[in-house]
Amino acid sequence: MNGRPENVSAYIAIAEKLFSSEKLPDGGRRVASRVFERLRTPSDDGARHDTRYPACDSLDAALAPFIGHDTLFGAAARAITALEPDLGWSRRSSGVNGSDNYIDAHVHGMICGPGGAESRYDVQLGFSLMLPHTRYPDHSHPPEEAYVLFTPGEFRQNGGDWIDPGIGGGIHNVRGNPHAMRSGATPFLAIWCLLTRDGD
Repeated sequence: MNGRPENVSAYIAIAEKLFSSEKLPDGGRRVASRVFERLRTPSDDGARHDTRYPACDSLDAALAPFIGHDTLFGAAARAITALEPDLGWSRRSSGVNGSDNYIDAHVHGMICGPGGAESRYDVQLGFSLMLPHTRYPDHSHPPEEAYVLFTPGEFRQNGGDWIDPGIGGGIHNVRGNPHAMRSGATPFLAIWCLLTRDGD
């Protein structure tokens, strides 16, 4: 892929394999397939959202259990570590039903997407990190998305029951689907990808 840094290319290749797992819902695999099809063409406007937030300091500890593993999770953890200086960072500060500590206790790392290591606007590829005992607020958004869990964690959709898809499993959120996530006694780490409406 001409014009794309090797560390970004490496992460995309690893993530594509994780999102093709049969542990994901069919809809999640379909969304991911379209995301990675778009990612075959590099695109970067050079914008970087490099403001760091308190939860960023917990990234190394969250990745540490995987770093030495000869698995896709280990390869992804090493790739995220290599990308860390170039990641775009964001966090949510609005929504309902979030735990009291959620703003400082979570962060999103953008790899491909607005302000990320490859800043673009047709897709997003990144990850979410939450400290233990953090409940992310209920929210919804137009883009369709898929998640893959690296750690134990729970998701809720449309106000239903909380579910843990299991490590390597994930969820699929259709457009406008209210959803939330929460961690238990250990940090929560999940990767995600989504399509924007433009070009859908």
